[in-house]
Amino acid sequence: MDSINIQYISEKIYNSSASSIKKINSDYKKSAVMCLFFENDNKIYILLTKRSEKLKNHAGEICFPGGRIEKNDKDPLDTALRETFEEVGVPRDKIKVVGQLDDYITGTGFHIRTFVGILKPKQKLLMNKNEVSEIIYLPLNVLENKKNFVWSCKKFGNKEYKFWKINYFDYNIWGATASIIVSLASKIFINK
Repeated sequence: MDSINIQYISEKIYNSSASSIKKINSDYKKSAVMCLFFENDNKIYILLTKRSEKLKNHAGEICFPGGRIEKNDKDPLDTALRETFEEVGVPRDKIKVVGQLDDYITGTGFHIRTFVGILKPKQKLLMNKNEVSEIIYLPLNVLENKKNFVWSCKKFGNKEYKFWKINYFDYNIWGATASIIVSLASKIFINK
């Protein structure tokens, strides 16, 4: 992982965004999220949040900053940037957007558009406790080890779902977030 740095990630995501993003048309609830990379003490992390237990949808789940597209948002990127500011206090001018990942449809009826950004150094975070109960720094090296990705199956109601789960301490990173991370890892660690 020595040769992987923020610049390398920016180039990989930019190049894959320019050539092969899968956009999906659907009638599902539209949402947008921001996958933020940042560097601290010469290590690279992805910023995740744990949703507040008080929220109506997906309470307590681990996710990227983001949410439902609102009618005042100019486009999905505007949504991702707005939500990132609302949830963790990062202004849009502190994020360098480097690309996008494939659209993702959840089993719960959400259509997620994922943007990838680089957080400018030494950016302070301000957690919105109404929406977020914890900010999680997922080290990039967790994504390099494929043994941390577990294909799982669970029954919700009468339906059985298959999904990715990521092993990182006691955090339950699964479902859409884990699937997006697995896709992201395949773009970063290709030819590595």
